[in-house]
Amino acid sequence: MTLNEYLSTTTQAELAGALGVTQSIVSQWLNGSTRITAERAVQIEQITQGKVTRTDLRPDIFGEQKVAA
Repeated sequence: MTLNEYLSTTTQAELAGALGVTQSIVSQWLNGSTRITAERAVQIEQITQGKVTRTDLRPDIFGEQKVAA
């Protein structure tokens, strides 16, 4: 699930409050002007109870790891 999809169930302000950030920061994440940090991605995954995963938010960091054969 994307963060935008999740926000159909709550508000930016409520998510921001749970994260301890401003609503403006959440808005910046959504419009792409600010990138979600790895730490925030983990926190968002916890707050959304896994509905929005760290991999959904930052696949460049948390994407599948390939194991060398």
